[in-house]
Amino acid sequence: MWFSRFLPMSLMKPARLQLVPQLQALSLNLACEWIRVGNYLFDAPNISPADFVIGNPPYIRLEDMDDATMGTYRAMYRTMRGRADIYVAFFEAALRRLKPNGVCAFICADRWMFNQYGTELRQFVAQGFSVETVVEVHNVDAFSQYVSAYPAITVIRRKKQGPVVVGSLGASAEAVGGGALATSLRTIQLGKSEMHVSSKLQAARVETWFTSADPWPHVSPVRLALLRQLEDQFPLLESIETGTKVGIGVATGLDEMFITTNSELVEPSRLLPLAMAADTVKGHVHWSGHYLVNPWGPESRLVELEQFPHLKGYLRLHEDRLRKRHTAQQNPQQWYRTIDRVNHELVSKRKLYIPDIKLRINPVFDDGQTYPHHNLYVVYSDQWDIEVLGGLLMSAVGQFFVECYGVRMRGGYYRFQAQYLRRIRVPVFQDVTPTQAALLIAAFRQRDVKLATRVALDIYRIQELPEEDSDE
Repeated sequence: MWFSRFLPMSLMKPARLQLVPQLQALSLNLACEWIRVGNYLFDAPNISPADFVIGNPPYIRLEDMDDATMGTYRAMYRTMRGRADIYVAFFEAALRRLKPNGVCAFICADRWMFNQYGTELRQFVAQGFSVETVVEVHNVDAFSQYVSAYPAITVIRRKKQGPVVVGSLGASAEAVGGGALATSLRTIQLGKSEMHVSSKLQAARVETWFTSADPWPHVSPVRLALLRQLEDQFPLLESIETGTKVGIGVATGLDEMFITTNSELVEPSRLLPLAMAADTVKGHVHWSGHYLVNPWGPESRLVELEQFPHLKGYLRLHEDRLRKRHTAQQNPQQWYRTIDRVNHELVSKRKLYIPDIKLRINPVFDDGQTYPHHNLYVVYSDQWDIEVLGGLLMSAVGQFFVECYGVRMRGGYYRFQAQYLRRIRVPVFQDVTPTQAALLIAAFRQRDVKLATRVALDIYRIQELPEEDSDE
């Protein structure tokens, strides 16, 4: 704000001399306000709301903090849950101080975006902020000293969620210059460029963002853009629209006692044919003769042992070990239960088994003959022809979803867990044409991934799948 007052020439010099010490004092006060030494996490609640919060929060592991200080931080910042490192609290503190339309821009570790300990922070962001830019800089020499914190530049604004620019900087990207990179990202944000800007920067504009605490997929910008497109167009695999359920096989807490190949061990009605992961290696269920010693009755209630003397004798023989299990200690009266109840209706259903740890998704058909072991996930549906669904899931599109949502392990293996399988998107079965359905059944029975993929691309209305990012 400018003020003006006319003075005679003779008073100009004295006036300047009087203003100098006053302005010096004012500048000192401003400098002290702008630059201060303190603990931001402790001081933030008393700092005035800000238009911009910019920083590089410290990356301090849980193990390197004393319990008292960490306890204070956790009490002040509710997003610090589980194994959360201290930078999670910095995000919350900064976001809470933003004015409407204010911006927080951090270069910081990105693990909170998809790890369990980031759940509360992701939920907090989804409820009141707009993620504007996320640029991964894992391969860039972004700091004066080497750090192994998997950094990303993240820009979050206090407003309703809009389109997001997602990018990844390649090695030596700093040579391009911050100004040029920022201009490229801004151009993409305005929707005026291709997704691949240069060999140094891959970026894409994503029209919608995640609205819950679910992990943000850790994939290349181009893959993320396609993923969000498919998520907007198709329902979840497990949903009312598709009539499909995803579950896991029975966990016993003592497999060596509950699983047997002896068909005469107890009463025949207490033996349930059990499919093991090894029974699915050739693409079809080849039952190996394993049984579950089944203590559950038709309504998923424990049977009365007095009605089954052979089962009673066998369980009593192992009673000490059974009672030492956590599930038995929690329910002493049910000491002979398995951890999971048995859903007898599942046995006769046509269903798909999906082994947990594989290089690629491997759905296998069971024609209502067995019950799954806990190393197998199970998919069944009231609407889909299960073999058509199997063909769709075994395609490269099915694999694409799991690669986006899941965690890649050493050796390139993936966990095909229920939490990832449920997030796969599929059409409703009525939208699959008879020709497409017939081709998917043929592909599924012949284990023809190429044919399944060709049909799946047609169903999902996409030309091709982006290559998997190999920089990680």
